[in-house]
This record gives sequence, C-alpha cells and structure tokens, in this order.
Amino acid sequence: MDRSVTGDSAVVRRIATGCLTAVAHILLTIAAPCESMRAWAEGEPREALNNMTYPSEWTRSGQAPLVGGVYEEPAAPGSASTIVIRLTDSLAVGTIDGQTMAALVIVTDPGGSGVFFDLYLARQREHDWVIVDHTHLGDRIRVNKLEFERGLVGLDLTIHGPRDGICCPTERKRIHYALQDERLVKVSEPEQNSPNPIEGTVRVWQHTLHVDGRRTPPAAAGHYTLRLGPDGQLDARADCNRAGGNYRVDGSRLTLSVTHSTMAACPPESMDRQFPADVAAVSAWRLEGGSLHVDLTGGGAIVFAAVNRRSSFLGNACSA
Repeated sequence: MDRSVTGDSAVVRRIATGCLTAVAHILLTIAAPCESMRAWAEGEPREALNNMTYPSEWTRSGQAPLVGGVYEEPAAPGSASTIVIRLTDSLAVGTIDGQTMAALVIVTDPGGSGVFFDLYLARQREHDWVIVDHTHLGDRIRVNKLEFERGLVGLDLTIHGPRDGICCPTERKRIHYALQDERLVKVSEPEQNSPNPIEGTVRVWQHTLHVDGRRTPPAAAGHYTLRLGPDGQLDARADCNRAGGNYRVDGSRLTLSVTHSTMAACPPESMDRQFPADVAAVSAWRLEGGSLHVDLTGGGAIVFAAVNRRSSFLGNACSA
C-alpha cells in the first residue's frame, strides 16, 4: 500500500510539474511582445559573428577565421608562442543610413608584449554579415561600453593617462566613429550635431488626409503611435500590436521601413493592418504647428500629434 501511494504521488508531481512548465511557457509567450524588439541582438548576430573570417594584421594570411569566437596560430613557424585572436563581449547592433550594422571589438594577444584592441564594423546582408572596415583602438585598454548613437558608433574607453603604467590605464574617454565612404572615421560627439526635430518624440495618429479631401481618424484614439529614434530605428503601436523597423531622413524626404511586428488578433474594427501599410508608404515630412505631417507616395498625408510622455507609448502598448 505504501509503495502504491508513493507511486501515485510521483505521478501527480510529474503532472503538476508539466502543467507549471506549460503555464510558464504560455506566460512568457504572452509577455514576449512587450520585451525589447532588439533582444535578438544577443543571439543570432553573435552566433554568426563568432564564426566569421576577419582581416587581421597579425596573421600570416592576413585573415583570422574565428570559430566559436576564437582563432589561434603559431606566432612564427616552429615558435612555442601563439597568436590568440578573439571576439570580446563588446557588441552592439544598430543602424547607419537605414542599414543594420554590428559594431564589435576584437582583441589580439600576439604572444609577446601587448594586448591589442580593434573596432570592427559589419553590415547585415540577407543571410549573413560582411565586414565593412576596422580600426585600431589601443594596447591594453578597457572597453566599458559600445553603442550606436545617432548613426555613429560610440565607445566609452579607459585608456592610458600621462602617468599610467602600461598595465593599468585609468583615464576615461568617449570617442565616436562615423562611416564615411565605407571607412570608419573618428568624429566629434553626436551632442555637438544638431538633432532632427522629428526624432525622439512619440507621436500619436490624429487622422489621414486623402487626396479627395476626406479625413480618416483612427478607430480608437491613442492606439496608434510612431516614434523615430535617434539611432535610425522606428517603433510603432498599431492598436493591440507593436511594430518596429528603421527609417532614413534626407532633408525633407523620409523613408520608413516596417520590418517586424507582433501578430495579435485585434478587434474587427481595428486598423492595425492599414496603419503600418500607410506608414511604409511615407515619402516626405513637414512640421505644421507642432503636428508632424508625413506625405504618402500615392497622395495624401498622415497627421501626428506629439505625445509628451514616453510612458503613454510603452505602457499602453503592452497593456492593451
């Protein structure tokens, strides 16, 4: 009898554990749309970049084919010393001129004195990444942060001050690189550049003006928003769905590209399919009395009003 009760309890525990696991999976699936749209930056790109061939001045072939993020070869024929080249944890994914880019730091230990850090920039293609350019950062420095800022690659480094020993840098420094003619060029900080007035503000869809003079307001006021980030990324709310992508501004011309979206089932009267389609058809922009007017390629315009609080965009989008 005791053995029977014990067996039944084990079965019950296994069933309960399975149910809890299934419930946890469902909850995580539901919560996923409210996580960062760029969470993939830590997954697929890193796996691809860990197994690429990089140009290197340290290898005999001039190339470093990384496998699992590391490449090794003898420092010289018959030498006991080894050149070790590895991809560091410093990796950022962003956009430059509407193109998805990855900035990464590779460190080289040539088997003697010195440990050398280099910045690489890679461009995403349909199925892979291709190296655009690379530049030397320094010997035995520290990379505290790597990010994209307003179309630039920004780094927070600890470098050697005038009184520092070679082992122990202490001086903090911010540097930025721009991509100019497919070359990484050191430039001034983005704060010194004039911000675009349409960037950074969450805007809510007021109505669409048609070529025949009609106005179409959203089915639910406040449920359709657009934000153009300073990094070239766009975020949008389309009723019960969230969408993202990238954009490019060239004077008054504006190109928006919606690249991904959640696929929740919104109410029948929702305009969650029409709104992203209209956003993708934008061709130009102008500000009129604080409202953003974006012209459509087929005629007409979408009119957005500014929203003062960012929370009204992120919070409502996840709670609808």
